[in-house]
Amino acid sequence: MPGWLSLHLLAVFATLWSLKVNALHLHGLAASSLGVHRVQLFARAPVEGSTHAHVVLLHIWLKHVTPPDAGGEPRFMLPGQVPAVHALIWVEVLERLNHTAWAGVARMAIDPDAWQPKLTLVLADGREVVGERVYAAAPQVLFNQVQPLDVTFTLPPAEPAPAGGGAPGGEHGQRCFKVWEASFPDHRAPFCLPPSSAALCHRLAPAAAYTPDRPALWSVLIPLRSMGAPWGTHVSRTTVRLHHHLAYLREVGAAGALLYTDPLMRQALEAEAAVQRFLREGRLMFVTWDMMERRDYMWDHHMVYGHAALGLAGCGTNLWLQLSDLDEMLFSVYDSTWPRVYSCLVESAVNRTAVRSSSSRDGAPAPAVFRLYRVDVLSSRVAPEDEAALWYTAPAAAAAAGRPPPHPLDSYDRISKTPLWTGKMLACPAARVVDSWAHDARALLGSWHVANSSCAFILHVKNYWRPRAYYNASEFEPFRFLALRTKAAAGAARSGQGAEPRNHAD
Repeated sequence: MPGWLSLHLLAVFATLWSLKVNALHLHGLAASSLGVHRVQLFARAPVEGSTHAHVVLLHIWLKHVTPPDAGGEPRFMLPGQVPAVHALIWVEVLERLNHTAWAGVARMAIDPDAWQPKLTLVLADGREVVGERVYAAAPQVLFNQVQPLDVTFTLPPAEPAPAGGGAPGGEHGQRCFKVWEASFPDHRAPFCLPPSSAALCHRLAPAAAYTPDRPALWSVLIPLRSMGAPWGTHVSRTTVRLHHHLAYLREVGAAGALLYTDPLMRQALEAEAAVQRFLREGRLMFVTWDMMERRDYMWDHHMVYGHAALGLAGCGTNLWLQLSDLDEMLFSVYDSTWPRVYSCLVESAVNRTAVRSSSSRDGAPAPAVFRLYRVDVLSSRVAPEDEAALWYTAPAAAAAAGRPPPHPLDSYDRISKTPLWTGKMLACPAARVVDSWAHDARALLGSWHVANSSCAFILHVKNYWRPRAYYNASEFEPFRFLALRTKAAAGAARSGQGAEPRNHAD
């Protein structure tokens, strides 16, 4: 082969490869950090049950949040936003790692009213900003005392670059920083942050399609660990489970899912054709996750939900998150899709607030967190031992026949007479959701409400992973999921204009 031809073919191959890589990034195959960077620092802090200060490890997540740019992006942000670096801090007492899941990170062993880290942010021009708690504490306290500490570094106005060409500091031009804690002033962690969330917010909730009255809804999924199955089996089952989850999200009018994955799992899933389709369609986004696995997956919930809320804090109120698991599905008995569910939830919450306060609804904090009731469901058609297979078996037969595959939820026709005492959440990250765990959350800039079940609640497939519940007539009753399989086609035609759910004041 002539040398010139070899060089030509090599150039063509390089061009095609570049286009492929760019296409992968444009379609979302490249994972996102949501603009959050994690650093670790040491600190000395008083620990519960001890008479002296301990050296603790601070896991610090940092996010650069800015007001809308000259083009108005990100849209629909809450008023009063100033350029700042927001931080969530988890305090870990290393000698207590062997305690229960409620010790260590999941339930910090420090009293936040007695001790807070004294953090300082160093700008590129050498100026320093002391971290502070800008927002008042949320009025409600989570019963399990789970809390990351929240700190805000308000950035000063940018200064002109010096004549010698030094880097400007503050505001939009600021990307790289260092941070240190007062008890270890010589330990300084460097990091860089994206200057704006505009592109990320537009990707998840474009203003042309989503507004504060009709927000986008994204499901947040923790890393999907293996339940003891071999690696290849775990990957294939995860792919099918994702298929069912995304199919149901589409039916209820949600935008898609944010799946937290480590590099190993992400690489395996990207090799699956079905997952590639989800990514190309923009219904699935991988979020990078490099935290180690711990004994109890509840730790994943604490960390992931906090990360998602912080990472999307720079977006507007046209973006909401569903903080739940694969075995939990948002459901409306009136066959309503997400836009009408959201309207119903807000209207009901506002009405109840006005009734209780005997005052006008004007001026009250907007709803920012809805805690939904969670109700177990069972199937009379499939034995509890066989339910898990419904959710990980590929629907090959229906696909071969050219029919839409049945959704596993079609097989469920029994529902618990009483809801579980723990629920799941819908949350607006723009309202600074600083506290969250597996079953609750709170926001600093918005109000918290128990969701009206006539608007929506959560179906919990108790035997999704393994048999955990059996039919008992005293605990379960028949239940018919109204028009579940017609919802996909009808929902596309209605664009959310389904049956109007009822609003109640109590």
